[in-house]
This record gives sequence, structure tokens and C-alpha cells, in this order.
Amino acid sequence: MQVLFSIVMALVTLGILVTIHEYGHYWVARRCGVRVLRFAVGFGRPLAMRVDRHGTEFALCAIPLGGYVKMLDERDEGQDVTAENRHESFNAQPVRNKLAIVSAGPAANFLLAILVLFGLFLRGETGIAPVIEAVEPGSVAHDMGLMQGQEIVAVDGTSTQTVSNVRFALLKRLGDTGTIDISVGSALSDLQQTYALPIDRWLGGAEAPDPTRALGLTLGIPPLQPSVGSLVEGGPATRAGFEVGDTIIEADGQAISTWSQWVDLVRASPGRSIAVLVERDGQTIELTVVPRSTGTSDAEVGSVGMGVVIPDVPEDRIRRQGRNPVEALSAAIERTFALTVFTFESMWKMIQGLISTKNLSGPIAIAQVAASTAESGFTTWLSFLALLSISLGAINLLPIPVLDGGHIVFHSLEGLLGRPVPEQIQIMSYQVGLLAVFTLMVFAIYNDVARL
Repeated sequence: MQVLFSIVMALVTLGILVTIHEYGHYWVARRCGVRVLRFAVGFGRPLAMRVDRHGTEFALCAIPLGGYVKMLDERDEGQDVTAENRHESFNAQPVRNKLAIVSAGPAANFLLAILVLFGLFLRGETGIAPVIEAVEPGSVAHDMGLMQGQEIVAVDGTSTQTVSNVRFALLKRLGDTGTIDISVGSALSDLQQTYALPIDRWLGGAEAPDPTRALGLTLGIPPLQPSVGSLVEGGPATRAGFEVGDTIIEADGQAISTWSQWVDLVRASPGRSIAVLVERDGQTIELTVVPRSTGTSDAEVGSVGMGVVIPDVPEDRIRRQGRNPVEALSAAIERTFALTVFTFESMWKMIQGLISTKNLSGPIAIAQVAASTAESGFTTWLSFLALLSISLGAINLLPIPVLDGGHIVFHSLEGLLGRPVPEQIQIMSYQVGLLAVFTLMVFAIYNDVARL
């Protein structure tokens, strides 16, 4: 049932994003006087179709991995372009119209993200104050003098009011070398102290990096206690006899006092038997669990299918921010721009080898996240929808033939040279681009499967 729910949520999420993206192309094409022959969500054989009064086919197709808008174009030998209707063909449009049409898809995704974030910001933002609850001995944060009880008010000069703000600011530094400037103090005072934490190709090889933990910091809530809050049905922990509410007190002869200790032990023990003592209803029970292996052959980690009990956050640690419509719109535009820049920077660092390609995700990961965010609530799912919409818009702007960015390059060259790029060069470029996109998709799916 969980797998079915994940598939449904993935189809709903991707369906919305693809429809919005293609509608951007469709809407601008129609405004430019171009005849649209088909508006399709998905590829392959149409499952459902209707034709409007303009003769445009609206189709829902069998392969839900994208979509397309087919326009009248005399370069397509299968189309009937005459002297009377040539002005309605895409290739007969001036360069400015061509650029507007191909840019409209990514623009529609960015606009969707802005609208969603505007609604969320207008509703009010709630987060946890980035107060340092614990500093791991021997960590870089500990060595540089950061202490429990301090509140992080800025990272690299950018204000941070919540734990999420801190995490995003730190994620922007993945793969960098130099220092991260952490300013601590009080959000209500101008008195601050800044610590420069040295980094060297920071977390470049990490998969799903946790930047705060990597620095040795626990923010917002006290260190999680090793108490079982949830179990995956059929997982190693369930088969071993663990129950929700158990508290892990010892594993492999080592005392366990925090959840992170337990996680580190499990991750380091794929396929190896672990003897565990748990406290249940005042009694001590002995269990044995064998973590399953996840990840890749050269970076295997253990997993037992167990979640932690999340403690309640004290009211004085909650930060609430209300915005009027103007402030909400401004914040939505700023957040969309920041996430777009972050996406491009992350892809460039990945190309440079500064960030691990293991962080590439495909449709399986999207399905999992879509399902988990939907279970967490409609607001959480909307946030994920906005983030994914920004990613889709940014990726489509990459200068790769077959993507919108590749078309933008060709039409820009057409404007500069005064004539279209030779068709043979375009065809060869599209073949190379298609191969690149296909290879990237296969690699992303491989990463998804490896994580399973």
C-alpha cells in the first residue's frame, strides 16, 4: 500500500509540474500566433485525448516522465504547411517570439514556485531557533570555541532566524575550501561574536550530507534520545523484535545515550549482527539485529528501518514570522531566486567534482519524498512542490540540446548571426543532448535503486 501511495503521489506531483511547464510553452505560443497541434502530458501512446475548437489535441500519454507541446513547423515533413498558414508555424516566427516560447516553460515553473511560496509566507512561517544544544567533543565547532547555549544569528554574513536558515546557508558551502563564518549572539541584540571554521572540499564525497552534524553541532532541540518512535514494516528492526517505545541502552557492549550514537553504529555495521539491550516497560530485553546493506558497493552503510521519537520543542525556541502581502511576495521571489542560484551552483560543483554525484536523484527518490511530505501534511508537500518546480525550471535552462536551454542557445545564435543554425548541426546536437540526458537519467535511477 505504501508503494502504491508513493507512486500516486509521484504521478500527481510530476503531473502538476509538467502540466504547468508545458502550459507555459502553450500559452505564449498561442499569444504569438503559433498554431499548437498537440499539448501532451507524458510520452508514448495517448490514454485519453480531446480536441478543442482550435484543433489542438490535449493528450494524456502512457509514459509519465515529461510532456511536450507540438507546434506547426515546416521543418517537420509530416506537417501540411502552406503559404496561407506559414505565418502560424513556429519556424516562421521572429527570434524574439521563438525565445519567448521556449523560455516560457521554465518561467512557468518559477512562477508556480513563487505563487506557492507566496501563499505559504502569507500564511506565516514557523521554525525552530538555531540555538546550539550540544557541541560534539573534538569536532571543528568544539575546537574553534563554539559553546552550548549560543544562538547562531548569521552564517557567512547572512541572517539566520531558524535551523532551516542555518542548514541552507551551510549547504551552499558544500565542496568549498576556506572558512565558514558562524556568528553567534542573540536575535534581539547587536552584540555578536564570529567564529571562522576551516573547511577543505567540505563534505565533497558525502551522500545526503548533514552540514550541522558535520560541524559537530546539534541545533534547536536537545540531542535525540535513543527511543524508537517508528518501525518499517518487515524491516530488520521489526523482524528482530523491536517495538515502538523501546529505549536502546546498550549495543555491542557500548552504552548508548544518544540517537546519533545508535545511528553511527548501525551505519557502520551493514550485514553484521548487533547485540542490543533495550528497556521496555521497566524491563531489560536482549535483541539481535542485522542491519541491511544500503548504498553502493564502495560505500555501503547499514540500515534497520527505525525512526526516532521527536521531542516537543519548548515554546521559547519557536520562531514565528508573519508577513503582509507585499512582504510575502518579495520573500517568495527572493527565495525562488536563491534556490535557483543554489541549484546551478550545486550542478557546477558536481561537474567540477566538488560534490558527490551520489546526490543525484531520479523518479524513485521523488516518489519517496512526495509520499513522505504528503504524509507530513499539505503544507509540507506544497513546500516540496515549490522546490521541485524550481529544480525543474533550472534544469531545463541548462544549455543542452533537447532541453529548453539548448533551444535558447540556438535561437540566440540565430538572432546574432541573422540566420538559423544549420539544421544538420542542430540534429547532431540534439542526438548528443538526448544521449546526455538519457545517461544522466539512468545514473540518477541507479542512485535511487542503490539507496533502496
